[in-house]
Amino acid sequence: MRLIVIAVTSTLMASAHAGGSFWQPPINLNRPGILEQLKLERPKHFAAISEVLRVVERVPCETREVETLKVRYDITQWACNFTLMTSDPPQRRLSFQLEEIRYVAVVTLKGTEGRVIPARNAD
Repeated sequence: MRLIVIAVTSTLMASAHAGGSFWQPPINLNRPGILEQLKLERPKHFAAISEVLRVVERVPCETREVETLKVRYDITQWACNFTLMTSDPPQRRLSFQLEEIRYVAVVTLKGTEGRVIPARNAD
């Protein structure tokens, strides 16, 4: 039994060193300082993420503008909740992958303020 465990472990280690990689948890874009760190370490990712966050905070998740961004930056594994969190202002969860790195964020929506609409007369 020990030999099987050793064999499986060494196979996994060898494949990881040969170009494979172990699962990495997603990077939480809401963590303080993470965007500044990305700006310095991965400027291309920072540019893509900034544009994605800017667009998703004001439009539905499945618009032509979002689809264009996904193609332009080669974004994969896109998941954007249609269900809004009942906070004030509303928020939605977003996750996506750039290259081999997975990102997650909770995005606060803009332009969702309530309005007073006068009632119509029922004449």
